[in-house]
Amino acid sequence: MFKRRFRLPSPALVISMVTLSLVLGGTAFAASTATHKDKKADIKLIKKLAPTLSVKHATTANSATNATNATHATSADSATNATNATNATNATNATNAANATNATNATNATNATNATNLGGTPASGYIRFGATLPSGVTATGAWGFGTNDGTGGGGSNGRPVFSFSVPLAAGLDGSHTIYVSGASATHCSGPGHADAGFLCVYQLNIANGNTPTSGNIFNPEAAGGPPGTGTHGWSIFLSAAGTGAWYIQGSYAVTAP
Repeated sequence: MFKRRFRLPSPALVISMVTLSLVLGGTAFAASTATHKDKKADIKLIKKLAPTLSVKHATTANSATNATNATHATSADSATNATNATNATNATNATNAANATNATNATNATNATNATNLGGTPASGYIRFGATLPSGVTATGAWGFGTNDGTGGGGSNGRPVFSFSVPLAAGLDGSHTIYVSGASATHCSGPGHADAGFLCVYQLNIANGNTPTSGNIFNPEAAGGPPGTGTHGWSIFLSAAGTGAWYIQGSYAVTAP
């Protein structure tokens, strides 16, 4: 068996390899330290193209102040003008917008303290214009008549008419009209009072006149003046008791049935 023997390189081959290494190394060093003659042109080109460039997948744009169209600004902390800030903290459910404390359920709006009660009085305490006297409600007034020429013997008389402050729904008949010459009478407990469905005519002052009776009260709204009242008022026949001046006056109260 023969052993294969390696021959050492010749001196010429060694010198050639060393020379080649020096040449290649020098070129790389020169290239790394050479000055680029178009550097200014490159910078100008980069500035020109910069506005059209975008960071398409920037995971965390921490200070992207105006990242208007940042396609995937996953965690843009300061996207001031972010186009799709869908759930901005104080936009959709702004604390004082949709359910503002003093808007929808404002304390003094929908259920204002003095809305249903005017001056503390409920609506039932007021009468609408054109309405009639509510049942059980009393209206009062004053009445009177007199002249300076009393002849007596029925020669001087009068038939004054008095209107109710609020009309009745229907007139009262003669059995429900009472003349009170004293302090009170049945259904008429005193000035300012009348039972429901009654007119009470109270006499206060009389001079040289004949004291009327309940039969003297009549309805001026009906033909012939029957006893009782109309819906808007009443009348009474008065007469002088002697010659000279005379008068009779007082107050009345009527309560709706």
